[in-house]
Amino acid sequence: MVRPSPIVWLLLAALAWRMLLATILPIGTDEAYEIAVGRDFALSFFDHPPLGFWAPALAELLGADGPLGYRLPTLLFGTLGTWLLYLVGREIGGERVGLWAAGLGVLAPFTLLAGVIILPDGPLYPAMLASTYALLRLERGGSAQWWWLAGGALGLAMASKYQAALFGIGAFAWIVVTPSLRVWFRRPGLYGAILLALAGIAPVILWNVANGWASLAFHSGRAGAGPNPANAALMLLGQMVYLLPPVMIAALLRLFNAPLWTNTRTRLLLLSSLPTLAMFNAIYTVSERSLPHWTMPGWLMLLPLVAAGLADRPRARRWLWGFAIPAHALLLIAALHLNSGLLTRFSDPVPEWDNTAPNLPLGTARQALNDSGLLNGRPLIAAEGWVEGGHLGAILGPDWPIRILEENPHHFLFMEGQTMTGPAALIGITPLGAPAEALLQRLTARARTLDPGAEPLGIVPVERGGRAYFALVVVGLDF
Repeated sequence: MVRPSPIVWLLLAALAWRMLLATILPIGTDEAYEIAVGRDFALSFFDHPPLGFWAPALAELLGADGPLGYRLPTLLFGTLGTWLLYLVGREIGGERVGLWAAGLGVLAPFTLLAGVIILPDGPLYPAMLASTYALLRLERGGSAQWWWLAGGALGLAMASKYQAALFGIGAFAWIVVTPSLRVWFRRPGLYGAILLALAGIAPVILWNVANGWASLAFHSGRAGAGPNPANAALMLLGQMVYLLPPVMIAALLRLFNAPLWTNTRTRLLLLSSLPTLAMFNAIYTVSERSLPHWTMPGWLMLLPLVAAGLADRPRARRWLWGFAIPAHALLLIAALHLNSGLLTRFSDPVPEWDNTAPNLPLGTARQALNDSGLLNGRPLIAAEGWVEGGHLGAILGPDWPIRILEENPHHFLFMEGQTMTGPAALIGITPLGAPAEALLQRLTARARTLDPGAEPLGIVPVERGGRAYFALVVVGLDF
């Protein structure tokens, strides 16, 4: 009887853990937005390239519904990424390093969640790792067919998230600065790979040309606020939380390890990580609206090098487990609370700090709205902002166009609902009780600036963990 190899057991255990989280966690804001606008199947989107947006929309077309169903493509991306981390780690250090590289991909909170939550990082990570693995195979004399994987995978990465371009720059720099690899410039495989990579970004360029370079304007506006050391410190702390402190410290040490820079194979991982880490940590120093996960593709490339250090250091592994176990326990508790109000289940009233709106349970919220009858005769849904619009779009499904009232509707601007007229239901999301009454008054007043005949239709309660908690505030108006 052939026993499954350790990597198979690791992949199965990681998939089980991810599936549990994917089932428990309510759909978050970015996820709901990607579900709602991804149905447009545009060449690209206001915020990111298309692949991460198409994935949940394709799952929905195939019949998926609910958190686990929408997240199935991301679960596949996460499993593939874990396996590719193993392959890359094995290439640079053997079987044990490969297993630890895959393990780090599961233990580091953000790389774990990138295989659960619907984000552009989901398809980005396995695509980058596949390109890296192909380049390592080429470096040790692999056949020209590996160029197809190197370029095609980079193309998929470019179709997932803009950070892929920085990875490509680092990989190209690796070829330039490595004397033994410069012979590749005389081989057609390199140029074929470059064309495949550019093919991945071509739809994004075409969409932006047709829409006034909307994505470029949006992303460039997130920096340039002037020196902001407090934000840089906050982003550094966020990166440490996302990676776990011992992992980030070990990765930084690898980044400044001279022998690793002299080794051709490990130099690829260092150079492919450096542009992302340098660029976004610089942006953090002059930004107010930044997020720590922007650097995660760079840290990802260093995980196999961290694994090489862990493989023969039991003390370092104890430090890793000492942080990883409580971090994952807290993650499970947070997921359970978002799902059921675990931490405040017996509090009456619910404390003000416990505000999990607008992360509503999709099926429960949809049923509550349908049963209320408040949407009858109103084929258009309106929302104040893209956050609420995304959640409402995910809740109600593809048959309800969304119109956003705020000046920055993100990708909703390019969808049919933004220009539709006629009877509409303006819906807000808030906890039940006094906040719902206040929101109903405010939304009614805002609706009357657009339609003097607008009227409050009611408040629809939605349960969380068997207890009425959320409120969907509905105002009727005509555009």
